[in-house]
Amino acid sequence: MPRYKSADRERLVAEARRRLLDAALGEFAAQGYAGANINHISLAAGFAQGTVYNYYPSKRALFAAVIGDIAARQGELVLQGAASAPTPAMRLERFLAAGLAFAQGFPAAARLVAATLYGADAEARALAQHAYEPLASYVTKEIVLAGQQEGTFRTVDAELAGAAIMALYLCGCTAHGAPLRANPRAAAALILEGLRRGT
Repeated sequence: MPRYKSADRERLVAEARRRLLDAALGEFAAQGYAGANINHISLAAGFAQGTVYNYYPSKRALFAAVIGDIAARQGELVLQGAASAPTPAMRLERFLAAGLAFAQGFPAAARLVAATLYGADAEARALAQHAYEPLASYVTKEIVLAGQQEGTFRTVDAELAGAAIMALYLCGCTAHGAPLRANPRAAAALILEGLRRGT
């Protein structure tokens, strides 16, 4: 039996997890949580049946890892797009545009997130909401509160405004958000109209 250095072993484990996550995304997106089959996931990843359990203790743990991975990848792309914008209004536009670009590039991921957030499985919804908390926090702090602090946005409940923006964002990044996908700048303008101070 070959012996691996610690770094090699970590790399092999990371590669196996990545293959399993990619296969699981496809299976969960196509079959839903209830219909997804762990053995199908293992085989699609190029492993023997049941291999998933060497890396994830349960189907629910694998599902949580998939949702967390989607949220992390989406968050990284979105924050890269939005963070360099000099004003809260521009950050909002870039936030929506980058999120939509992610959804267009990864439609299975967008469908799975939508099905999870709007599905009947309360535990799965909670997992997704928790996974998207960093993005929600960014919206509240770096867009809504920052706009209020610079005097551009009127004073509103920042948490409620952030939640409303996230709801539009998550809905718009799915198959149900065709108008937002068609014109993210108009969607941002609509939100900004509600946030801006009257002159």
